[in-house]
Amino acid sequence: MTSIFKSKNTATKQKLRGGYYTPKKIAHYLSDWSLRNNNERIIEPSCGDGNFIESALEVADAKGLEIDLLAVEIDTEEYKKAQIRNGHRNITWVNEDFFRAYGELKSNDEKFDVVLGNPPFIRFQYFDDESRDIAFGHLRDVGYKPTKLANSWAAFVQLSIELLNDGGRLGMVIPAELLQVKYATELRERIVKHFDHVILVTFKKLVFPDIQQEVVLLLAEGKHSKEGNICDVHTIEVHDESDLDTEILEKVIKHAEAKHTRAGMKWTSFFLPEKCFGVLDYWQKNSKLTSLGDLASVDVGIVTGRNKFFVLDDEILHKYNLKDYCTPMVGRTSAINRSSFNNDLFKKAKEKYPSYLLDLKNIDEKDFSTGLKEYISLGEQEGVNTGYKCRVRKRWYEVPSIYISDGFLFRQIHKYPLLVSNDAKVACTDTIHRVRLLKDVNMQQLCAAFINSLTFAWSEVCGRSYGGGVLELETKESEELPIPFFEDVVLDVEKIEQLLSENNIDAVLEYVDGKLLIEKMGMSKEDVQSLRESWVILRDRRINRK
Repeated sequence: MTSIFKSKNTATKQKLRGGYYTPKKIAHYLSDWSLRNNNERIIEPSCGDGNFIESALEVADAKGLEIDLLAVEIDTEEYKKAQIRNGHRNITWVNEDFFRAYGELKSNDEKFDVVLGNPPFIRFQYFDDESRDIAFGHLRDVGYKPTKLANSWAAFVQLSIELLNDGGRLGMVIPAELLQVKYATELRERIVKHFDHVILVTFKKLVFPDIQQEVVLLLAEGKHSKEGNICDVHTIEVHDESDLDTEILEKVIKHAEAKHTRAGMKWTSFFLPEKCFGVLDYWQKNSKLTSLGDLASVDVGIVTGRNKFFVLDDEILHKYNLKDYCTPMVGRTSAINRSSFNNDLFKKAKEKYPSYLLDLKNIDEKDFSTGLKEYISLGEQEGVNTGYKCRVRKRWYEVPSIYISDGFLFRQIHKYPLLVSNDAKVACTDTIHRVRLLKDVNMQQLCAAFINSLTFAWSEVCGRSYGGGVLELETKESEELPIPFFEDVVLDVEKIEQLLSENNIDAVLEYVDGKLLIEKMGMSKEDVQSLRESWVILRDRRINRK
C-alpha cells in the first residue's frame, strides 16, 4: 500500500555516499590540463568506477608520459569496477575511506604532483560521523576550523591540497557552493594564498544529468607551502562540457582580465564586470547601511518531520474535526508575492494549498477528541512516527518551535528575494524563513526598504544557486544582507504593494532606489545602475542554467 503521508525526501544509496560520476569529457579535460611532466605522482582521492583513472591513463599515453597513479575509493563495489576497467595498468589501489588513507599518507610523508578527481557531494546530515571526525581532526592539524554544516567535498579538497608537492597542480570538479558558502571561506582563502594561479571554469547548462547541482572546475597550479600574496584568478564560462578544449581555453585566458579577490570575498562576484563589482564592493561596506541581522533575527521555518501529515487542508480538517488543534500557516512562497501578507492573501492561499498546521503544544492527551485520536492513529499506521524528526520527540505528533513571526523571508528564490510583513499572523513551514524583530521598527517599512538594487545584488552574491535557477539563502547569510533602512524615510507601502501585484518589480526598484540609495545615501544614478546591472547579471546567470 502506498502511504498517503509518504515523504519525498528519501535518501538513495547514491545520495548517501555522494557518488555522482563525472562525464568523460570533463575527466579528460582536467587530466589533459593537469598532466604535463614525466614520472609525476598523481592521486585520485575518490575514484568511483574509474572515469578519472581511465582519462588520466589515456592522456598520459597520448602525451608519452609515464605516471605513478594512486587511486582511493571507499565503496568496494565501485572500487572493483574501477579495477576491472583499469586494472591491467600499474596503479596503486586503496579500498579505504580517503580520510583514513590521508592519515597514512601523511604519516609516511608521501606527496603528489597532481590531484585529480570529483570528490563526493555528501551533505552534513548524511556525512558519516566517524569519517567526519577523522576528517575534522586532520583539518584542525593543518590550521582549519571545520564546521559540522560542511559538505564532505570541502574536506576532500582541503586535505588533497595538503598532499601536493610545491609546484603541484589540482584539477577537480567542485560544487558551485565553493563560490559562496560560508563553510568554504577558509578553503577559498587558502587556495588563493597557496597557489600561483587559479582558473574557474563554469557551465551555462547543468552538466550532471542526475542532480540539480551547479558545478565548477577548479584548476589550481603552482602550489607553495608558505602563504603568499593573493594570486590572480581567471574565470571562463562555457556552454557545456562539449566546449572544453585545453588549447582554446588557454588562449582565452591569455586575453582575459584576471579577477582580484580579497579576504572574506564571495567568489560569485567574479562573474561581474570589474566596474559593477567595484561599485557593489564599495557600497555594500558603507556605514549608512544596516544589516538585516541588526534589526531582526532570521530562523528556519517550522520543521514538521512530515508536512503531508502535519499540514492539513480543509477536507482533512473537517473530516477529523481538527480545527481546534490547528494553527493557520503558509507553506508556499508562491502564496507570498507581496511585501505584506495579509488576511486577504491568506484566504486566497487557503483555496489553493493546505493551510493549517497541527499544533498540539501544551494539550494533554486526555483532552484529545475522538477525531484527533483517529488521525494520530492513522499517522502511526502509515509510519509517520518512525521518521527521524518524529521519533526523537517526547510526543512524536507534537511539532516543536511553533510561533508567529513578525515576517517572512524567502528561502528559495526564483526572480528576486522578498522580506514580507506577516500581517495575517500565521505560522510557516521551513520552505520559508521566519523573521523576528529585535528592535522597535516598522515591519512594513523595513520590508519595503528591502526591495532595492543593492540588497538584491548582494543576495545573489551571498546565496547559493541550485539547478532549475533557484537561489537559496540560509539564515546566517540572510542576516548579513545590507539594507538601506532609515526610520526618517517613509516609503509609500500601498504604491509598492500595487506595483508588486502587477509584477512590476522594475518600477518598485526605481521608486525605492530613488528614495533610499540616491536621495538618502547620495549614490549617483550611474552607481545605482551598476548595482541593478549586477543583480540582473547574476540573477540571469542562475535562472538560465538548466
